[in-house]
Amino acid sequence: MDALIILALTLILITALAFSRKVPVFITLVMSALFFGLLAGFDPDIVIKWAIAGMGRVFSGFAVIILSGIVIVRLLSDQNLLSAMMYGINKRIKNPCLSAGILGYLLSVPTTCCITTYMMLAPALKMTGNNLNNTIDGKDRVEEDNYNSADEKRSNTLLYTAAVGSIISYVFIFPTPVTIPLFEAFAPEFPAFSFDLLAVPVSSVSLLVVIWFFCRRFLSKENGASTEEKISKGRDEADDEKIPLKTQAKAWAPFLTFIISIPAGLFLLNLSHVSLMQFIMLLAMMTALILAPDGIRKRSFSDGAKFAGLILFDFCAAGAIGSVISESGLADSAFESMLPVMPVILIPFLTAAMLATAQGSRVVTAVISAEIIGKSVLAEIIHPVPLIMMIIAGTCCISYLTDPYFWLVKKTTGDEIKTVLKNYTLPLACYGIFVFVIAVVLWMFVYQAPQAVA
Repeated sequence: MDALIILALTLILITALAFSRKVPVFITLVMSALFFGLLAGFDPDIVIKWAIAGMGRVFSGFAVIILSGIVIVRLLSDQNLLSAMMYGINKRIKNPCLSAGILGYLLSVPTTCCITTYMMLAPALKMTGNNLNNTIDGKDRVEEDNYNSADEKRSNTLLYTAAVGSIISYVFIFPTPVTIPLFEAFAPEFPAFSFDLLAVPVSSVSLLVVIWFFCRRFLSKENGASTEEKISKGRDEADDEKIPLKTQAKAWAPFLTFIISIPAGLFLLNLSHVSLMQFIMLLAMMTALILAPDGIRKRSFSDGAKFAGLILFDFCAAGAIGSVISESGLADSAFESMLPVMPVILIPFLTAAMLATAQGSRVVTAVISAEIIGKSVLAEIIHPVPLIMMIIAGTCCISYLTDPYFWLVKKTTGDEIKTVLKNYTLPLACYGIFVFVIAVVLWMFVYQAPQAVA
């Protein structure tokens, strides 16, 4: 059977199972891996060995990273330190919408999961939006229905800003579970933090555009004519309940450790990409554990480990299907059949976009893309930087019904699907297109020919 047909049937199976939302992601991806291998005519024993090898590679690469990030989040949540982080940001940034976007952007990298970051921030952001109306006396309040509507719109605007901001950094900045497998596959010796010299400015500009878009709505008349006054009054009242600087420092300590340990790992210990990420995440988790009270430390670690296990096994299943597709050799056949009919730079983008549409997870998309493209001819003829950026762009372009983050945002905002599409899917699609355009420009004018990675 033709390679493209087998790939298409596998994607259809993944999409059907993911869309039903009745089958766990792990089972969906493992079944799809077996389906692909058997449909391609390989021996079941070989297919299972390929799948196990793929799961093992992902587990060894992500186990410490995911566990550390989730445990840090759990420790902060159980000690009510999230409010201290929000307080510190809001004291220095005078706009709650700007604060929400920046927090989502900053925290999703060290927590290793943008969804976890959103879940962590959502309660505090909803409270921030609700408190704005609570600061207005009876003379300033409108009718109850309009009041509640404006209150909800403001809170939801903060939630959308944080959600989009968390993804903007998560998919682009090294190191995250999205970028790590891409660098391991395409540029294991490339100075990854040099990539961040491009990723940080591009993602920051994108974040500012998103924040500007949502801030206009946050401060618009439909959300109350005196929103800016409400923000000011709310802040004045918040000043009456100051959070000690010591508590704020405790909340930010794991993230400061994360940042400080990067140059230590790079320049003092000369760690590789893989070892560096394990090193900085382990130190950050140890910092959070040391600062936590005895009664919370073990409980938070245990609860965090349970949740981390669910995430980790989903990623491992992605490694299984990626390994089977890669080892089968059919990916090369499929790519070779595409080369005569489309520009080579489009193939990794379309591959990632199809994978993201089929199953929804950006990390799963990155892991599978790294597996199947890393051993193909595409990795030899496209420079790592535009290649990685094309896959990143593909992970963002279609964030819809199979995306678990989409449904989480819908649940927390209570909005209709069309509203979530407008405020979540559309901004991410625009971001994906923006990254796509930059990748094409780099490929055409900067990295025109394949280059050896130093």
